[in-house]
Amino acid sequence: MSRDPELQRFLDRYLLIFLAAYFLSLFAMAGTFSLVWSSYCRECTREIAYPASLAVLILALSTAHAAVVRGFYWGAWWVAGLCIGSIAFLIPTYAYGPHKMVFTSILTAALLGLLVLNSRTYRQMRIVLAEYRAKRRQERAGRDSKGRTPKP
Repeated sequence: MSRDPELQRFLDRYLLIFLAAYFLSLFAMAGTFSLVWSSYCRECTREIAYPASLAVLILALSTAHAAVVRGFYWGAWWVAGLCIGSIAFLIPTYAYGPHKMVFTSILTAALLGLLVLNSRTYRQMRIVLAEYRAKRRQERAGRDSKGRTPKP
C-alpha cells in the first residue's frame, strides 16, 4: 500500500518536530506532576485528588496536541502554557530538595519544549495544518446533505 506523495512529504518534513514537541512536553508534565505530588502534596489525600489531577493534566495535554494536529492555532498556545506552567510549578520544588539531575532534566525538557514550539519548522507545520483544515472545511461545504459531491 502506498501513501499519497503529498502526505509522505509532509510526514518526512514535520513528523519529527511534532514528536519532539509532544514528548518533551509530556516528559515535562509527568516530571513536574511527580515532583509536585512528592513535595507540595506530601500530606494530601490521594484517593480523589491524585487521579483527578492526573486526568485533568492528561486531558489538557492530549486536547492541546490533538488541536495542533487538527489545525487549530490555540492548541500550540495550550502546549506552551502547559510548559510554562510546568516551569512555574517546578521551580519552587527546589526548596524541597529533589534530586538535582531529575530537577534539571525536567526543567530542560520544559525549556526545550518551548524552544521547539517556537522553531520555524514547527510554525510552518502549524500553517500547513491550518491550510489542510481550511481545505477540509471547503470540501465539507461543497457536499450535499447525504455527503455526496454534486456533479457539474
